[in-house]
Amino acid sequence: MKILVIQQKMIGDVLVSSIICNNLRKALPDAQIDYMLYESTIPVIEGNKAIDNLIIFKEEYRKNKWSFLKFLMSVRQEKYDIVIDAYSKLESWLTVLFSSAKTKISYQKRGRSFLYTHNIKLIERPKTNLGLTIERRLSLLAPLDLDIAIDPIPKLYVTSKENEIAKKLLTSHGVDLTKKTVMVSIIGSSDNKTFPLPEMSKVLDFIIENAEVNLLFNYFPSQIDDAKFIYNHCKKPTQNRIYFDVLGKSLRAYIALMNNCDFIIGNDGGAINIAKSLNKPSFIIFSPWIDKRIWATFEDGKFHKSVHLKDYKPELFIGKSEKELKKDAIQLYKNFKPNYFLNELRTFLEYNLTDNKTLSLKDIIIENKLENKLSVLIITLNEIENIDSLIKNVNFADEIVVIDAFSTDGTVDAVKKHKNVKLIQHKFLNFSDQRNFALEQASNNWVLFIDGDERLSKELQIEISGVFKDPNDIVAYGFYRKFYFENIPLRFSGYQTDKVYRLFNKDFVNYNKEKLVHETLDVNGKTKILKNKLHHYSYKNDTSYREKIIIYAQLRAKELSIKNLKPTLYHFYLKPMYRFMYHFILRFGFLDGKKGYKISKLNAFEVKQRYIELRKLYKKK
Repeated sequence: MKILVIQQKMIGDVLVSSIICNNLRKALPDAQIDYMLYESTIPVIEGNKAIDNLIIFKEEYRKNKWSFLKFLMSVRQEKYDIVIDAYSKLESWLTVLFSSAKTKISYQKRGRSFLYTHNIKLIERPKTNLGLTIERRLSLLAPLDLDIAIDPIPKLYVTSKENEIAKKLLTSHGVDLTKKTVMVSIIGSSDNKTFPLPEMSKVLDFIIENAEVNLLFNYFPSQIDDAKFIYNHCKKPTQNRIYFDVLGKSLRAYIALMNNCDFIIGNDGGAINIAKSLNKPSFIIFSPWIDKRIWATFEDGKFHKSVHLKDYKPELFIGKSEKELKKDAIQLYKNFKPNYFLNELRTFLEYNLTDNKTLSLKDIIIENKLENKLSVLIITLNEIENIDSLIKNVNFADEIVVIDAFSTDGTVDAVKKHKNVKLIQHKFLNFSDQRNFALEQASNNWVLFIDGDERLSKELQIEISGVFKDPNDIVAYGFYRKFYFENIPLRFSGYQTDKVYRLFNKDFVNYNKEKLVHETLDVNGKTKILKNKLHHYSYKNDTSYREKIIIYAQLRAKELSIKNLKPTLYHFYLKPMYRFMYHFILRFGFLDGKKGYKISKLNAFEVKQRYIELRKLYKKK
C-alpha cells in the first residue's frame, strides 16, 4: 500500500501533520508513507522513521507551469492508494486531482468536495485539551478505521552528535548548565504576532526576579535590532542572565539547542511547536488575532499554559471577525499588559522549576467536560414586547445569555434590569452567524436556544431540566413546535410536524455557515425528540408577520445569489402557487379554516418575495 500525506505550510503545521504519518506507520507497518512538504520545513521531520520518502514541492513549481505539470505527472506515476490532504489549497487540489488514488481524504470545503472520496467536516470546538489543530489532523484518519491507540503527540528526533554540539555551544558562551535554561521566543513571525517589545522586557525582568535561570533569545539575524531593543530595556540583573548570542546556525542546530533547554516562554510560533515536540514545558503569549483554541495544544495549565488578550478583555473582541482582528492586532496588543498574566507565569515557573517535569501520553488528554449546567441563549432584535416574559420563562437555567443585534426599542435597557442575565451586543449578519457567535459565549457545555416568540410549557421545562443531566450518549434534543395564530394553535397547515433542535451539547454541533436563514444545525452524534412541545407565537398580526417574512426573504435571496440562481417566471408564479397548495391542500390547511387559508397565502407570499429580493440584488450588481 502506498500513502501520500500532503502538508505544504510552515514549520508548526508540518510538525503537527506528521502525527498522521506516525499513526499510519503504527497501524500499517508495511505501507509506503510519503510526505509532501516545502523544502524549508524538512529539518523538523528529519529522523522520523514513519516517513519513507519526502516529496518536495519546490518554489519553481509556482513560477513555471511546465515544471509544475511534470511534478504532477511524477505524483501520478507513483500510483498512490491513499492521499491525505491536510493542506487543502489550490496546489494540493491539483496534486490530488492528478493522483490516481482510490481513497482521497481532506477537510470539507465548499466547491471542491468532488475531488475527494471523504470530505471531513472541520471540528469547530475542541473536545479535549489536544487543541483543534491536533484534533482536526487526527480526524483525517477516521475514514481508515485504524485499529490502534492513536498517538497525538508530534515527535522531533535529535541525534547524539547534534546534542553534543549544542552543549558545546552553550558552554563556549559561559552558560551555567547547573541552572535551568529558558528559551525565550522574543519575536513572532510578524509584527501582528509579536508581543510589544517594551512589554516583553518587563516579562523577562519578572522571570529573573522570580527564578534562578539562564535566558536564551530566539530570533533571526534579521531581527537583531528588535532583540537588542528588548535587551536594552531589561533591568541590569536581567541583562546579566541573558546569553544574547547563543544562536543555532541552522534549524537543526536550533532544535538541538532547544532540546538542551528546560522550557520555552514567549510568542506563539514554530519555536513553540518545536519545544512541545521535544516534550518541553511552554508558556505562550498569543497574538490577539490568533484563535487560541486551535494552537493551544496539550494545555493542562501547568506543563503547557497559554494566555490571550481575550482571556482578560473579552469585550474588545465582540463582533469582530478574524480579518478585522488581524488588521487591528497591533492596536489590540497595546491593551495586553504583562500584569494581566504575571501571576499565571509565576505559577508556571514554580511548577516547572521543581524537578524535571515531563508530560506523558496518559496525562495529556483532558476532556473538556464541564459540570452539566445549562446556558440559555437568546438572540434579540427589538424584542421589547417579549424579553421580560421570556427571561422569566427560562429562569430555571444556570445561565441566561442575550445576544442583542443593537436593538433600538428599549430591549437592551430591559435586559439590563435582569441582574442574572449576561448581555452581549453583536452585529447581525445572518441567523447562522449570530447563533454560532452565541454558542461561543455560553459558559456551559449544554445550551438551549429560544427565540423571542417562543415559550416553554411547565412540562417542557421539567423535561429539559432532567434529560441533559442523564448520563447517555445523546448530544442533541429536538422539540416539536405548536404554532399559534393570534394566540390560537393551528392543528394543520403544515405546522403539525414543525420540528427544531434547540437543546444540545455545544461540543458536538455547529450551525451551517452557508445557511443564512432557516439555519441548519449540524450534529455529530445521536439525537432524540422530547415529548413536550415548544410553543411558537410567531403570528400576532398580518403586519408583523409580513415584516418577518421580508427579512427571511432577503436572507434567502442572498443564499440564492451566492449560488448564482437567476429568477424566472417559474420562481415568481409557479413556486408560490405550489407553496400555497402545499400548505392549504396537501398539509390540510383547509381544516384550519380562515386561519389556514391566511397562513398558506402568507407562505406563498414569502416564496415570491425571496425572488423579488433576489432580482433586486442582481439589479444592484
